[in-house]
Amino acid sequence: MTKKKLGRVLLMLAALFVAGGFFNSTKRAPVAEAAVTGYGTPTPDISSFLFWYTGTGFRLQPQDEYTAAGTSKTLTTGVGYSFMDTWFNPLAYNHFQWYQSTDSGASWQSIKGATSSSLTVTPTTPGTTYYQERFGYYLFIPPFTQSMYYYSRVASVTALGDPVNATSLSVKADDNYLYNNQDNAATTNVHATPTPANATGSVTWSSSNPSLASVDKDDGTVTANKDGKSGTVTITGTIKNNDGTTKSDSVDIKIGGGLDDQTVDAGKTATFKVQGTFPSAPKSVVWYRKAPGSSTATKVASGTSLTYTTPATTSADDGASYYAEVTIASDSNSKTITTNTANLNVMFSTSPKVSITSKITDLTDNTGNTDTYLSNIVAGDNVEVSGTITDSNPDSTLQGGVLKIKVPENIGSTFFYIDDKLVNNTAKPEDNGSGGYDYYLVQGTALKSDRIDFSSQQTHKYKIDFQSLETTNTDFTTNVKVDGYDDKTAGTMLDTYQSQNLSMNFSANTLTAKAGNVTFGSLSYANVNQDIEGQVEGGGDLLAISDDRRTKTGTTITLSQATPFRTSDGSHTLDATLSYSNGSSAMPLTDKAQTVQYSGPGMTVGSLSSDHGQKLILNMASQAIYTGSYSSTLDWTITMAPS
Repeated sequence: MTKKKLGRVLLMLAALFVAGGFFNSTKRAPVAEAAVTGYGTPTPDISSFLFWYTGTGFRLQPQDEYTAAGTSKTLTTGVGYSFMDTWFNPLAYNHFQWYQSTDSGASWQSIKGATSSSLTVTPTTPGTTYYQERFGYYLFIPPFTQSMYYYSRVASVTALGDPVNATSLSVKADDNYLYNNQDNAATTNVHATPTPANATGSVTWSSSNPSLASVDKDDGTVTANKDGKSGTVTITGTIKNNDGTTKSDSVDIKIGGGLDDQTVDAGKTATFKVQGTFPSAPKSVVWYRKAPGSSTATKVASGTSLTYTTPATTSADDGASYYAEVTIASDSNSKTITTNTANLNVMFSTSPKVSITSKITDLTDNTGNTDTYLSNIVAGDNVEVSGTITDSNPDSTLQGGVLKIKVPENIGSTFFYIDDKLVNNTAKPEDNGSGGYDYYLVQGTALKSDRIDFSSQQTHKYKIDFQSLETTNTDFTTNVKVDGYDDKTAGTMLDTYQSQNLSMNFSANTLTAKAGNVTFGSLSYANVNQDIEGQVEGGGDLLAISDDRRTKTGTTITLSQATPFRTSDGSHTLDATLSYSNGSSAMPLTDKAQTVQYSGPGMTVGSLSSDHGQKLILNMASQAIYTGSYSSTLDWTITMAPS
């Protein structure tokens, strides 16, 4: 290389150094005046900007220290470099120089050989000495302007006559989250504050897991791994006192790629949040999703939010993954990082959630009935049970089902529909656990055929029609059941699912009556010309009536005395008048039928009872009475006629 060419290279480097110095000096904020004037004006602290720095300067300042005379103490600094400096000065390196003042900053002297980022001093007498470090970042040409130098804060080292033991220690970290997946290792610093503040012991640092994050044992710089290892590391500070005792405290720092895996129940949303501390709000955040088993990412959100909430999840989302691209801007500079890919775990159940709705209808005459109770089913009526069967769990193992309905024995003309399609049915008895059997109409001719298909459709309609052949008064409770299977045609039975109970009242559709025997007790001549009230034997009704007719026509009840009172051998007759009382008036009975009650059309005929004042009254005429047992026969006639 000729001298001319070398001069050009040096001139170029010099120009670059000046440009670098100008860039950094323009970004420097004013600093408050320190209590002790330093050798140089302290430059502001720099902050980490997504693993590169917003300026060149000190990222770790020397701290005030206490020690005992004759005991060493170490001051430590840390520096960082702006993007512009590392770009303009690719071959530059650090130049350190420490200065000290023993007269409270009135004068400063450089310390010979103190040209590294740390300085160990050993005071020999009690007192306070002040220290400041100058830092320059350049190649081999002396800087052209002072703006190329950076000055630390002024730190004091106070030597005491006697050691002071720490009674406790408090530890904190500048950042509690460090990234593990960036090109440059993420760092932070931990700091320890002893009690009392003038404790003279020295603090050393340790990491619970150096493979996650290491820590400099002297200056407390924590450095995260770049291998993607995630977890929480505990950084412990320990101060050793002069008497050999120690005090410790620790802080947890989380190491990760920015996002944590999320686990939610199906149907819930999941929220992913970018973690860590950023110097300013993001310029943009773009969120991406990878479907389960896919390597292709799809953008799902963009904006400036560091959180993303998914839609309500389903089992199909289990195993999906998400990541974010975060861009932070500082003046004209910006940097984009990509977080780790976090997984979404969706917890879901495969247990069927079967519900059966059901109602009953008397298709012949549904008057007075409800969806769960038929009050008057007569022979020949057509009855319908209908509803839906739903398995509301989309992840259910239920694949096939057999529908069954409990029915009375006396039925005919049965029709079975699934989703409006007529299917075969079979009547099958089932042990009811009470020594008898219940009868069920079962879908299909065999349990493994014609099953309801739940594999492709989760809700099905059903309808069962039958004709009642029951001619007696009886109550019946029915229900609908589904035997569920994990396969459409074979497989294992999972469970039996049942609807609510439905009630049916079957009626004989008749009016029946039963007359009670009436006694007047033992009578004597002393009872002549007295009204004696008869009593129904057993305390029943004078005329007990059960009216189960669906169509209630006008009904007349008449009463006549078919025979007079005679002895059982017919040899004697009692001269007596028998009357019927309705509670307000009495009517003497004869052998001619007389109306005692009329119920109009639509009215239910009620029983005649002493509870309602209806009774028989006997009155004996004055006569020669022959002792004996006398009885008479009454004729009750019930006439029903259309209105």
